[in-house]
Amino acid sequence: MAHQWFFTHDEVLSSPSILDGLQPADERLRRAKGVNFIYQAGILLELPQITLYVAGVFFHRFYMRRSMVEEKQGIHHYNIAATALFLANKTEENCRKTKDIIIAVAKVAQKNPKLIVDEQSKEYWRWRDSILMYEEVMLECLTFDVMIDNPHFKLYEFLGQVGLIHNKNLRHAAWAFCNDSCLTVLPLLMEARDIAIASIFFASTFTAERVEDQNGEPWWRALGANEDHCIKAIAVLKEFYIENPLRKSENPYSGSPNFNLENTRRRGDEPTSSNNGSPGTDRATPSPTARVNGVDEDAAQREIDTAAAESASQVAPGDSDTVLKEAANTLTVHAITNGDGLSSPSKRKVIDSITFEARDEKRQRLSSDDEGEVHE
Repeated sequence: MAHQWFFTHDEVLSSPSILDGLQPADERLRRAKGVNFIYQAGILLELPQITLYVAGVFFHRFYMRRSMVEEKQGIHHYNIAATALFLANKTEENCRKTKDIIIAVAKVAQKNPKLIVDEQSKEYWRWRDSILMYEEVMLECLTFDVMIDNPHFKLYEFLGQVGLIHNKNLRHAAWAFCNDSCLTVLPLLMEARDIAIASIFFASTFTAERVEDQNGEPWWRALGANEDHCIKAIAVLKEFYIENPLRKSENPYSGSPNFNLENTRRRGDEPTSSNNGSPGTDRATPSPTARVNGVDEDAAQREIDTAAAESASQVAPGDSDTVLKEAANTLTVHAITNGDGLSSPSKRKVIDSITFEARDEKRQRLSSDDEGEVHE
């Protein structure tokens, strides 16, 4: 049952690790480090952010059933992070080889992405044995429930509904919120749709760009938001950014913005601003550049615009997943890239059409040359 994976704040504070004596702040730190381990290995494997979020949720759910305190027969968070990534690679059908996952994990564990990992080395076999052994343990703890609802999909759907799919600043900040949410216990506290709505709330406040009312009612009510969950999500992320457990040099939370739902609302009679991220009359201050994992997003605006435009258009049901994964595969925005340089299906059709036309032209030209030679 899906509801078995949602907990109250008090229940999260009564996790097996905390009951084994680990301080709540230390557990939050280890959870953040574990998911960050997944993200870093995912970068080396060129996996979509969607898959990395799924792995992060597996990680968090596992530690609601098992302890990470090794002195009390617990399992180290890096071992489970590697196993969660391995399992998510399977469930999301990314088809990365087991060997490649083990090598990437070993490189991240050694904090050396250029490390040469020999398949016959002790390090390789240590991670291989760990991943394969804990995979069965993880599946049992998860009760073989590996279907994860992802807030990134919901985010694009909701941005389209409120007419903000082309707003770069707000979209980037909202995507960053979804990524960072998995570094916290938010996936244990609320559903993916609540995280996606909260991400719009956070992004609107962070960029000082308000969201227009929908059919005369506030945007969050039009999306069916749980207002208490929005406030709770912001509180959790705020705490995470203030604590800064990963010691990141760039922190999206600075100062004390007033997180209030009404402050994100633009009523129908108020002037509108352009949706391309340029300053408008409804913006109180210039919006700071949104960053994900310390990476500037401006360099990737063109790629994101393409993905967003395709997502907003009327595409066939089978194409929507491709569009979102292309958006998730942009390195400078999501810290993940496919690395294969493939274009979207629609672009590939155009390229194929051009290729076929050029080929036919060449054939006709060659045929004409041959005829000329015969006549001579």
